[in-house]
Amino acid sequence: MNDENPLRTASNLAQAGRTAEAIACLESALARTRSSKERPTNTSTLARAAGLLCDEAGRLSQAALYYEEAVATPECDPLLLLALADVRWRSGQADSAHSCLASAESMAQSSSDAEALKMIANIRSKWASDEG
Repeated sequence: MNDENPLRTASNLAQAGRTAEAIACLESALARTRSSKERPTNTSTLARAAGLLCDEAGRLSQAALYYEEAVATPECDPLLLLALADVRWRSGQADSAHSCLASAESMAQSSSDAEALKMIANIRSKWASDEG
């Protein structure tokens, strides 16, 4: 396994249909950062990639854990919160999903991220139709 660039290694594994190995590669890289007080700047990217792979594999609870890890970094952005909100919604955690969506909206408003605000409005609309 290439420790130099775990994202590239994981991407190559995922493209080869070896998703479990790709997730393991990212987990290994993340595990090395968890004990550091100042985590490397790529921590959010590693966790986001692992979350995405878990999400695509239908491993929603594991995806949520990785998204939560990514959200807890200084590099958090509204799209990360949207991914976490979506996973929580699909896992039946509506209150938590709505809370994540509200946080994403607040972050998008403060950064004037019109694209994220549009995505949030679309998700709210979809969820309202799912509930109704």
